[in-house]
Amino acid sequence: MITLLLALGGCREVQQAANKVQKLAVRAKEEATTPALPCDADVPNVEPQGCLSGTLKCGDTVEGTIDGGESNWNDDFYAGIFCFPAGDDRSGPERVYRLEAPANQDIHIKLQSDCVDLDVAALAWEYEGTCPGVNHLVPECEADAHVGGGDVHLNTFKARDYLVAVEGKRKKTGPFRLTVTCGPLAGR
Repeated sequence: MITLLLALGGCREVQQAANKVQKLAVRAKEEATTPALPCDADVPNVEPQGCLSGTLKCGDTVEGTIDGGESNWNDDFYAGIFCFPAGDDRSGPERVYRLEAPANQDIHIKLQSDCVDLDVAALAWEYEGTCPGVNHLVPECEADAHVGGGDVHLNTFKARDYLVAVEGKRKKTGPFRLTVTCGPLAGR
């Protein structure tokens, strides 16, 4: 009996390791086929409407720059909603997009920022014309601060709005590419 339990536990660990290797292989393939961002070319610079620079849905890719974006969110805001730790000086402009996330989806929001160190965050927020501030309660925030981009994963069990932010540190600005991919939740 003990041998059987050890064998089952070992199989589970092997399966988990195999799943991690498969995910890394898929990510490497995606990165190899994604064209680099041109650092010196003109990229769309959309005038924000309030705090929003646009909307996103599953399957969308948007290219832009955080130049000309709003400066509504900073270290105090992100630390207050447990999204990014304080101290990275997120006091410059950001671009914010409204994502209408469908129910029962595994959503991946990939940020590519080859030219400057930008971060990505997704905040659960029912957008009704205003974006949250320091004194608002934000129920969920997922973020990634990797150099060169980031990847935020969301699992939705019901349809929900998110605000997706592209943020720079120390007032740095530059071009970016955001890609939203969705698929059904496993087991649904």
